[in-house]
Amino acid sequence: MPIPEYVQSLRSQVGTDLLWMTGVSAVVRNQRGEVLLVRRADNGQWSLVSGILEPGEQPAAGLVREVEEETGVIAAIEALTGVWTLPEVTYPNGDRAQYLDLCFTARHVSGEARVNDDESLEVGWFAPDALPDLPDRSRRRLERALAFDGTAWFEGAALGAAHPSADAAAGAWSAGDACAAEDAYAAAPAGLDGAPGVVVRRARREDVPAIVALLADDVLGRAREDGDELEPYLTAFERVDADPAHLLVVAEQAGEVVGTLQLTELPGLSHRGASRAQVEAVRVASDLRGQGLGRALVLWAVEESRARGCAVVQLTSSKERTAAHRFYERLGFVASHEGMKLPLR
Repeated sequence: MPIPEYVQSLRSQVGTDLLWMTGVSAVVRNQRGEVLLVRRADNGQWSLVSGILEPGEQPAAGLVREVEEETGVIAAIEALTGVWTLPEVTYPNGDRAQYLDLCFTARHVSGEARVNDDESLEVGWFAPDALPDLPDRSRRRLERALAFDGTAWFEGAALGAAHPSADAAAGAWSAGDACAAEDAYAAAPAGLDGAPGVVVRRARREDVPAIVALLADDVLGRAREDGDELEPYLTAFERVDADPAHLLVVAEQAGEVVGTLQLTELPGLSHRGASRAQVEAVRVASDLRGQGLGRALVLWAVEESRARGCAVVQLTSSKERTAAHRFYERLGFVASHEGMKLPLR
């Protein structure tokens, strides 16, 4: 998007220092249920229509303006589906910025979709099951919007805050999208409470080597992981990422993967049909252990599970990991059951 005049004026005074701005994004659908996407001129990626609000501009009006300016489509706002703060970005010229993003659903009223300014290379309508490759942020917004059940998603909401229903969340998790999240949820990165400078996001295929390195970075892991042979891990990643019941996330600091865990929703008939959340493979980089990152990551998983309507969060930990047992107990986990495993190979 071109730099608004008021931002240019601010930059003349603050240079490249961090600017806080409000942005809007739109999931616009036509009568066939297709989604309006643009291929951006600045990076060549397909994306949802988005933009920066002008001073004093109402978000809905600003979004309608952005959609028309970029695509020639006249849209009518339907609902606010998500609110979150995006991670800080640094542009090639050194400018730093961070955005509060308001995502809306909208319907096509009139106008033929076309490249309407110099911000886009292509504009088109896409069926939800035939989308081009999308960056995490757009994918996360889209998934949450398609799973919208009348309750907006507020990233980092406090305990008891409204979240999508279990069914809607399961659709979002499907990373293809999902929650993701962007996406299940997961997904665009979200700040990790209790770990300054760290964000948690849905894992991507290119993260697999870093995840395997974390899995292997302890006594037990070194005996069972093999980072020199990634093919089995990549195959497993594709299966995990394609299954809406699973969410594999990474904690990222300054562009480096420093933690990971997998969260799985287990539906069942017991306890009046309640779902359980299973936490697996919690790992933190060895040089960051003892600094609160593991605690923040596990508590994030607990809140994600609560938001999905799960009745209990459960995990298993090797009997050799006595320090880990004390760690989980401090977080409120109780060794109420005896875990049993039967190796099949």
